[in-house]
Amino acid sequence: MRSVRIALALLTVGCLLIARAGRVEAAPVNPGDTGIAIDNTTFVPPTGDIVDTASQTVTLSFLDPSVPTPTNVDVTLNSQVLRDPATSRLTFVYSFDQSTATFPATMTNIANSLTLAAFGNFSTDVSSDTTLLIDRAADGSTITANSSGGDAVQLPIIAIATDATLFDNNGSANGTVSGDVPTAETGTTTISAPWTAANTFQPIVDDGGGGGGGAIPLPAGVWLGLVALAGSGAATKFRRKLNLV
Repeated sequence: MRSVRIALALLTVGCLLIARAGRVEAAPVNPGDTGIAIDNTTFVPPTGDIVDTASQTVTLSFLDPSVPTPTNVDVTLNSQVLRDPATSRLTFVYSFDQSTATFPATMTNIANSLTLAAFGNFSTDVSSDTTLLIDRAADGSTITANSSGGDAVQLPIIAIATDATLFDNNGSANGTVSGDVPTAETGTTTISAPWTAANTFQPIVDDGGGGGGGAIPLPAGVWLGLVALAGSGAATKFRRKLNLV
């Protein structure tokens, strides 16, 4: 019986460590949440087994009301799916390569908006290398990241950790980059560049439906065990036995 109790305790500690891993630097974002602040100073690039990657060119067409022809700027949208080897849960990472892009040099007060779909009822924890405010649609489907007040265009890296274990490439992304530029007539005017992308990665439910699903809660007994371990110091003892600390 003693060996069984030790095995159960080790399993519980493992669950505790897994729950902490990869999410400690992220902010939970639930359906209907608005204005969730992301602190980029604690950003840690997510790790895990690389399941899939994709890249596509997106064109930002800056529209200046005083100029009939838009200014097109190409950037690369990179998408990646990572799997936690311990839980099989997926993290979706979106980033941009703008190394060859030439943005309007005189832009100030730059704002970025990025919307990613579809995340349905999956739990999502969001982290980024950029200070952002995050909104999530009431039905959970879309996650929108906003930043403002920049002096240079810096498109973000966004990592979204989920409780999904399956995915497809039927998702979508869209956004807008905007800023103020000087003009002789009015002093400044705002220009903006909307863009869209199809076939991005999204989590799916077991039946293949996109952007849906629900979290699978741990049994009540396991949660009680986690609370007891966290309060008793037993977690530290077992981590030492496992050479984790």
